[in-house]
Amino acid sequence: FGSRLSGSQPWVFFRRCPLARRSSHPADRIGMAEEAKTNGTKDADKEKEYYCLDFGRLPDELYKPEVPYEQWKKHVQTAGKDGFKTGSLSTIAPIRKGELLERLIVYPLYMILNAAPFMMPPVLWSTVGLRGCLYFLLGLFGLHGLCKATNPMKSRKSAQFILTERHIQKYNSIKWVWPKALEPPSTPGPKIFCTIPHGLAPVGIVAYPGWSRVFGERGNCPTAAAAVLKLPVIGYFLKAIGYIPAASAAIKKAVMKDENVLIIIDGINGMFQRSTNEEVGYVKERKGIVKIALTTGTPLVPVFGFGHSNLWRILVDPFGILEKISLRLGISVTPFCGRPFGLLPFGPPYRTPITMAFGDPIVVPKIAEPTVEQINEYHAKLMEGFLTTFEKHKQAYGWEHKSLKLI
Repeated sequence: FGSRLSGSQPWVFFRRCPLARRSSHPADRIGMAEEAKTNGTKDADKEKEYYCLDFGRLPDELYKPEVPYEQWKKHVQTAGKDGFKTGSLSTIAPIRKGELLERLIVYPLYMILNAAPFMMPPVLWSTVGLRGCLYFLLGLFGLHGLCKATNPMKSRKSAQFILTERHIQKYNSIKWVWPKALEPPSTPGPKIFCTIPHGLAPVGIVAYPGWSRVFGERGNCPTAAAAVLKLPVIGYFLKAIGYIPAASAAIKKAVMKDENVLIIIDGINGMFQRSTNEEVGYVKERKGIVKIALTTGTPLVPVFGFGHSNLWRILVDPFGILEKISLRLGISVTPFCGRPFGLLPFGPPYRTPITMAFGDPIVVPKIAEPTVEQINEYHAKLMEGFLTTFEKHKQAYGWEHKSLKLI
């Protein structure tokens, strides 16, 4: 090839190259223009290795059930193989004063409602007696019955667009980052999204419409502890959004209905983060979800929630007694403080930005009775997925100094 260019007839190559000569025919010029445009589009697509949707900055007029995802895609940013720029995933989205006030009030109320069925009866009994305790319980269950009777959440689709969760997306600047392997039409069908760490509350998951839209149009079922779904009032709202128990039968049923499943696999253990320089994922013994994936042939997707461990100040006893009690009860009894300055019990969280970083899907075979070796093989891939995803995006989030430890 080099000799042809440097030999006696260099013009032969250029004459045969369609883009190197100018055609006088209009059809030829149009064809060459279209070919160049197509090649340019293909080159641009090759450069798109990662995608990012900033829910906090998504215009409110687009955050409606009737607005198609195609309108959202106009606000998706992309990056090449090196990922997003340093610090770009930890920016703070603007929030209106009314939305901020709602969060400062409703965040603590929600956390109190989670604890109220367990905490308030003994407190009231000791302060105002049995009658006060009974009045409280009657009021709480009466409110729950009113919610079920009137059904203010209507359909599951509309419930996922609930205004309070929309305000959380702005308050905590929720962003999602995912690889090209998850961008439709890649990896079609339902998926099991495995998320760590839980933190006191896995705030990044509340961009509920995203789970049903970003990776293909299908229903999504977040999971929660069965005890949480039985709580009055809170349980009603979670079920209306689509929550199911974090149990094998419920997860398999959702997958068989062609719906995605979201699970926080470190659960209560993930609430007790103790280090400022190291993130901890309690996943080494969490193999049940891998067995479910294998028996149903459903891809696993590792997800790391940057910022989940920095939302509240968790009061952890040095002996791990509260952690053991929480694990035994199946629900957290973790004391915590929020704003201002991490001093107010049940206070709202800091305005820590949350980035949900999705890893490459782990495609698994469908095996009716997977062996221990097969479960271990794909569990190891899931753990590697967590580590790879964390390392890929930690600099863009501003956590260059942190590492992820899986135990």
